[in-house]
Amino acid sequence: MAKVKTNPLKTEKLWVGPFEIDIHYKKMKNIYLKLKPDGKLVISAPIGTKNTTITAFVNSRTPWINGKLTQLEMRQQSVTALKKDEMLLFGQPSSEKLSEAAQQQLLHEKITFYYEKYWPFFQGHGCVPVEIKYRKMTATWGVCRPIANTITFNKQLIHQPVAFVEYVVLHELCHLLVPNHSKDFYRLVRHHMPHYKAYENARIIC
Repeated sequence: MAKVKTNPLKTEKLWVGPFEIDIHYKKMKNIYLKLKPDGKLVISAPIGTKNTTITAFVNSRTPWINGKLTQLEMRQQSVTALKKDEMLLFGQPSSEKLSEAAQQQLLHEKITFYYEKYWPFFQGHGCVPVEIKYRKMTATWGVCRPIANTITFNKQLIHQPVAFVEYVVLHELCHLLVPNHSKDFYRLVRHHMPHYKAYENARIIC
C-alpha cells in the first residue's frame, strides 16, 4: 500500500514498494521519472494525476530504477575506495601529485582533443570557433553561450571518465546549433554518438 504525505505546494512523497519518491505536480502532459545523483527518485507529473497511475508507472519502471541504483552504488564505491593519498584522474585512482594548474592543463588537452574530433561537422554547418573556458560549477558540467561564442566546462571533469568528458564536449557543441534540449537536439547528439546514453551514464558520482 502506498503512503502519501501532502503539502500545499503541489508536492507529495509517495512510497511504492521500497522506493520513496518525491512527486512534483506541474502543468504538463506526461509523467517523468528522474534519479538524482544523491539517489533520490523524483517524478514530475501533470496536476491531478492519481496515485494509482503514478504507482503503476513506477512499477513499470522498476527494472530501470534497480539498474540505475546499482550503477550509482558501484560508482559511489569506486569513490570511497580511494586511498588517502589518491585522487580520481579521468575516472581512475591516481597517486600522482598534480597541482591545480597541471590538472587543468590535462583537462584542457583532453577537451581540445574531443573538440577537434567533432569540430569539422559544426564548422561545416556555419559555426565559428568558440572560446573555451573553465570554472568550478556545482549544477552543470558545461555551459554553451552561442551569442557570446563561448563554452565553459566544469573543472571537476578532470575526475570523470573520458567517455563522459567526450559526451559533455559533444553535448555543448550541439548547443551551438540547437540551444535547447528538444528532440532535435538529442537527434543531433545521436547522429554523432549513437550510444550517447552509455557515455552520459559513464560519469562517477562524486
